[in-house]
Amino acid sequence: MKHILPIITALLCVNFYAQASEPAGKTILARGSVLATNETAQQRQLQRRDTVFGIDRITTGNQSKAQFSMLDGGLISLKENSELNIANYQFDKNTQQGSASIELLKGGLRSISGVIKKNGGAYDVKTPVGSIGIRGTHFEVQLVDDNVFIAVWDGAIDLTLTNNNVLSLGDNEAFSFAQITGTGDVFTTTRAAAVFDQTVATIEPNSESEETEQTQTASTNNTIIEDDSTADAYSEQQFQAVDNASLVDQIAQRQGIFNYSASDFSVASSAGGVTDFSMTMAVDFDNGTVPDGEISFNDAGGTWYAAYSGLINISELDLAITFASYGNNKAQGDIDAVFLNDLDTIIGNFQLNEINNPDVNASGSFILEP
Repeated sequence: MKHILPIITALLCVNFYAQASEPAGKTILARGSVLATNETAQQRQLQRRDTVFGIDRITTGNQSKAQFSMLDGGLISLKENSELNIANYQFDKNTQQGSASIELLKGGLRSISGVIKKNGGAYDVKTPVGSIGIRGTHFEVQLVDDNVFIAVWDGAIDLTLTNNNVLSLGDNEAFSFAQITGTGDVFTTTRAAAVFDQTVATIEPNSESEETEQTQTASTNNTIIEDDSTADAYSEQQFQAVDNASLVDQIAQRQGIFNYSASDFSVASSAGGVTDFSMTMAVDFDNGTVPDGEISFNDAGGTWYAAYSGLINISELDLAITFASYGNNKAQGDIDAVFLNDLDTIIGNFQLNEINNPDVNASGSFILEP
């Protein structure tokens, strides 16, 4: 018996580490410092296409972000200065069953659940104020000091607080957003808080904010306080463009490289009228990238040209101009784009200027279609 116990212990350890080293997903975006630490405290810098495992603890640094495609097709996006522990992520592709548990220790994440939740499996997200049970959804969590902010963009969640009270948010619930303070107070609202920065350069927010009823009870520990006065207005048009969970599902399922070109545009130049506008973009859905794209047009002073590339980031396109010129002069600029309504329409805008003479510039908006 004395010899059997060490063998059993060793087998249990082997089994634990075997499960821990099982792939949980792959990295589809790693910008800046993105580190994964395994159960033996070994660190590795994550890059696009790198595998993440259970149990991995993932951290992002300043001006860094990461996005992961999980085994069941779910998506997890980490903001800068975040720390996420993948406590468990198991999925059987044959049975399409599994379970997942992740823990946000610092910063913020956005998650879109995959097949595990759709097939009724257990999927929960632990936070400092309690555990989030998911009912098939697209949601976001942000930790700020001792406060936890939650946004449900689609579907619903049940947050079991540390005092065992349950806060439900999302579809068929009174509220979709909440703030839980370090002292246990709960604020619920129908609008997203300012910590959820949903600004998209190509879409302007509505000037008029939605009027909602406000009620408030005494602010005591574990008291729910319903108050819209501190929440920011959020454009319904932005919601449809950026936070459409079904659109993200389509992105996850689409395969191959699709080539888009301009079907409509509006461009202005400091040199006057613009002619011969052309814009193309290749989107590689298999790898979650934009391998190449080009913009060119003429004005009275010469030809503008820009090359760009980037990544798919949730339903946005995270793009960067890699080369730009105006005639024989070097230029620079920015470009933003987002899928609109379906994967067959991309809208966005851009701005370009000469490096040595910023007053020489051009800017515009565009619609791209296959």
